Amino acid sequence: MISLRFKDALMKRVLLTVHKFFPEHRAGTEVLTLKVAQELQQRGYETLVVTANPPDLDARHAGGTQTSDYIYEGVKVHVIQEALRLKGYTFAHEYSHRQIAEHFAKLLEEFNPDIVHIFHCQNLSAEIVGKARAHNIPVVASLTDFWFVCPVVQLKRPDGALCRGPNALATNCLTCYTPALFPPQEQVMEAIEKKVPAAARLLKQLPRLARDFSAAAATNAYCASKLPAAVTATIKRPAFLREVANQLDSIMVPTKLMQDIFVENGIRADLIRRVPFGIDTEPLMRYQEKSASSTIRVGFIGTIFEHKGLDLLVRAFHELPADAPIQLKIYGDPSQFPEYGKSVEDLAQAGANADKIEFLGTFPNSQLGEILSHLDILAVPSRWYENTPLVIQSAFATRTPVLATDLGGMSELVKHGSNGLLYKLNDTHSLKEQLLRIIEDATLLASLRAGISPERTVQQMVDDIENVYEAVLSPRLGSPEQPAPVAGKTVIS
Repeated sequence: MISLRFKDALMKRVLLTVHKFFPEHRAGTEVLTLKVAQELQQRGYETLVVTANPPDLDARHAGGTQTSDYIYEGVKVHVIQEALRLKGYTFAHEYSHRQIAEHFAKLLEEFNPDIVHIFHCQNLSAEIVGKARAHNIPVVASLTDFWFVCPVVQLKRPDGALCRGPNALATNCLTCYTPALFPPQEQVMEAIEKKVPAAARLLKQLPRLARDFSAAAATNAYCASKLPAAVTATIKRPAFLREVANQLDSIMVPTKLMQDIFVENGIRADLIRRVPFGIDTEPLMRYQEKSASSTIRVGFIGTIFEHKGLDLLVRAFHELPADAPIQLKIYGDPSQFPEYGKSVEDLAQAGANADKIEFLGTFPNSQLGEILSHLDILAVPSRWYENTPLVIQSAFATRTPVLATDLGGMSELVKHGSNGLLYKLNDTHSLKEQLLRIIEDATLLASLRAGISPERTVQQMVDDIENVYEAVLSPRLGSPEQPAPVAGKTVIS
């Protein structure tokens, strides 16, 4: 940990960035950013979180104010709203946004941070790194996904195949990411109706077949006119972000998987430090005892969307014997991504074990421990690497075993047969077999619970973060430099 002398003399303000934040958004990266900011404040730092507020769907509308400010659970937050995020929109804005960069430069002048700590650049663009460097402010990053390598962040292609990053000319991104830059036909027609109402009225007067043909032709013409710009933005992205990443003073990653993928994609190995995530264990540890139940309670907690694999879990559940003493409790909001949410609800209601599946909605984060105390095992059936889902660490803090996909990131936490179970990616049969093991072996859950080790805390993580701060700041400020963490190793204070 940084000594009080060093911290008091050299460190006063930390500006943290994240792609979205509470209260509108509350996934793992948001939780991690909040907890680190709060812990830094406990240690005497002044913090400011800079974030954006994009909608989950239909991010097209740029009305209202450009920015806003508020305080969330004691943390000051500055928000880039859609009016600024979509201002002068180009396909390159996802990673290079001049207007946001200029606004960020003003924030740097006003807040005057000693260090910028990035948890995410998405929705803000990587231009913020250059602005901090122009102000001679060091920049470190705690990265939670693969955005610096992959524009869809998950390294997962539309057909479900996993990816290790862009090829030499990013042609694999052209068939994966670029098509998603274009709006569907109904949005194109909505725009035509708004901008050229006379043409829209004329289209509505046509017979159905002619109207559908004209709408498709108009959509294809729009996409064709924009395709060169979209292709150019996609091809330029990898080199641009690789250069930005290599300008960071330090990059903290939680897993070997992330370290390996970054290095494979040209990010300097000497910048990378292994700093595993920590969680707020105090409100969870009081829930380590399980409530009584005559059935095995399998839980899912998270975003109900395709990449989280809930449909796979539901299908496997329906293949279990009808008389199996097991139930599935699903916590999440099906309306957040309504098309997928409805498909999973329909799937749950149509199968053989429909009466054993419950959709229980969302809950405040403060209730997580209590929810986990009523689950015998947590399922994390994700279709992508996930890196380090905080929900797994939270489950372990309540001595809840985890059933997860056998993919790097998750499999670095879940040890098969020790503190949880692993199944093959996208394999319903493999997932069903692990569920059957729990049903058929009455001692298995107790054995897995006994294999869970104490979970890493936010305090331990921030100890390591402070070590990185010191290693970055000491040479700049003329202080006696402490030994820097070894690249690729966990930072231990």
